[in-house]
Amino acid sequence: MDIIERLDAIEEKYAETLDETRETAIAEIIELHSEIMESAPDEIDRFTVLSADVLGGVYLPYLFWYKLGEFYDGYEDARIFLQELIKIFSESNFEEEEQRKMKSLLVAYFAKEKEFEIDKLRVMVVDKAHHTVKEYFNKLLQFAQKNQKATQMYCDKFEILKEYQPDFQLLQKPLTKLQELL
Repeated sequence: MDIIERLDAIEEKYAETLDETRETAIAEIIELHSEIMESAPDEIDRFTVLSADVLGGVYLPYLFWYKLGEFYDGYEDARIFLQELIKIFSESNFEEEEQRKMKSLLVAYFAKEKEFEIDKLRVMVVDKAHHTVKEYFNKLLQFAQKNQKATQMYCDKFEILKEYQPDFQLLQKPLTKLQELL
């Protein structure tokens, strides 16, 4: 079965009951993602693009995690995907759960991104978004600029976790606890 067919099947299966089945749906997408990484790694970028808006964007934070890890490792191509994922996120269902998961990742991204690229994102995506989306991004951008110490902690936590499978509960732990655990 093709990636599109599998994603369509997941979408069809969970679209009506997403509030109750969010974690199960995400688990199925994770399973598909793992299968592709093992059997067809050359299809990962295609999977990233195709899965980004499935079920209103429930898998976006996971995709962003992987691409942010690549960005932190110096892969310039990751920037293109991160910016596209941010655009898709700004146009998604923008559910509270995804906002919460994306917060730390976005702060860690904004802290490492070039000012020019952030300005480009602001003009091309944020300024054109719905006012609640714009407000969300502006708060995170301001936080990243004004709270250097806290922002650095987000970056340090992600640096520790970037090689692992996305784990948003771990990412929320204090840096010292995280260092003790790993």
